[in-house]
Amino acid sequence: MRISKSSSKHIAHSFGRSVKNYHQKADIQRKVADGLVASICPWKDIIPQGPILEIGCGTGILTEKIISEFPARDVVITDISDHMLSFTKERIGTKSNLEYQILDVDQLIESDPKFSCIVSNFAVQWFSDPALGLEKLGKLLLPGGLLLVTFPGSNSFIEWYEKCLELGLPYTANSLPEVEEMIVKLSLGPFQIDYYEHDLHQKFRKSLDFFRHLKEIGAAYSLSGKSLNSKQIKLLTNYWDSTISPISIKWHVVYLAAKKDMI
Repeated sequence: MRISKSSSKHIAHSFGRSVKNYHQKADIQRKVADGLVASICPWKDIIPQGPILEIGCGTGILTEKIISEFPARDVVITDISDHMLSFTKERIGTKSNLEYQILDVDQLIESDPKFSCIVSNFAVQWFSDPALGLEKLGKLLLPGGLLLVTFPGSNSFIEWYEKCLELGLPYTANSLPEVEEMIVKLSLGPFQIDYYEHDLHQKFRKSLDFFRHLKEIGAAYSLSGKSLNSKQIKLLTNYWDSTISPISIKWHVVYLAAKKDMI
């Protein structure tokens, strides 16, 4: 699915207006950020000298952890939403080694290698073409540099899909990246690829609470423009709640590392 410039603006707006809720309620994203930082620690003494680039900083959940692990490094902190970026800047503050920038990877043209490490937590799924977006970012890496990202994979929200299938209703969740496809495409470039998959489960009292949660954190924007009408939503949530309570939602989390070959 291709995302237009207009969609990029809507994505930025959706997250921007939810910034405070996101910071308070993005529990899964916070857990995954902890895992990402743990994954980067073994590489700390291996990656080359140079600045670090963060894509999709959100409210700075990952940002503050990266700054803590790499206090002497220059860090370029970016997000597609100016509201998210401003929130992070106000919360973390300004220092001589920190730079804040609005950045939409879909519109990225620059490809000169300058970064020792590029990190991103739960932003890749919003790229118009996740594999192409990572390929673009890979070109910004110095030889020996590391690209480390996390994202919800295509096996996320299987419970939602199954309930729609049982009722014959359209499954309107956004398409999420297929990790195998991304690995194949990235492997064609000058990268050594490694990845790890892990399931996290999030409980809600009712199914409608899950949908409200996505909206509250800004993640409910439909890339396809498709949605259920009120009658269909009522049918889905009533049926879902009648089969199990509380409900448990699976987030299929992918940790992907790409180390650029030395030249």
